[in-house]
Amino acid sequence: MTQYPNRQTGLSLIELVIVVVVVSILTVVVVPRYIDIAEEAKVAALKGMAGSFSTAVLSTRAQWEADGRPGTQSQNWVNYDGTVFNLTAAETGVREGYPFALQGQGSHQLAQLTGQDCLALMDNLLQNPPPSTADKTVANAGLYQYFVEVGAISGSRFCRYYQLASASDFWTGKKAITAGHSFTYTPALGRIDINIDRNI
Repeated sequence: MTQYPNRQTGLSLIELVIVVVVVSILTVVVVPRYIDIAEEAKVAALKGMAGSFSTAVLSTRAQWEADGRPGTQSQNWVNYDGTVFNLTAAETGVREGYPFALQGQGSHQLAQLTGQDCLALMDNLLQNPPPSTADKTVANAGLYQYFVEVGAISGSRFCRYYQLASASDFWTGKKAITAGHSFTYTPALGRIDINIDRNI
């Protein structure tokens, strides 16, 4: 057997360049796909939460129908799974029988809907509600999945649930809690709308 005493083992310069090029190409291809997967997961989580919320709203309304539509001319209510909810009443532009507050703790009229009412809906309609807050000062603390606020369009009040995992930081280091994916519940219509923010 012939021995080569001065032969070195290892990578040649060309082999090293090829390895660097291959790793660079993989990085360029894989990293954007990973970013897309993470964003798709956030969107799927929001859609799942909005779907669960919508199902709970419809189940509450169905319970009200099954109970014989308890209420008066100006106020409806239902005992849904041990919790009594105030429901929308017959008014112009309002569909009857959709939850908007807890009875005895929340607003008595839809026009008085507050952020705390919206938070109570999330906490009491869902069997396993995500940690949520209506307090802007603690929303960025990392303890909550949703920030809740109330708004109004054309006199119709609504609850908006912002997904904090998708809140945009605009490269400042501080999250803009109302910039990101969200879903909106409009009790007057019994409608859930999903807002996917593609700018984040």
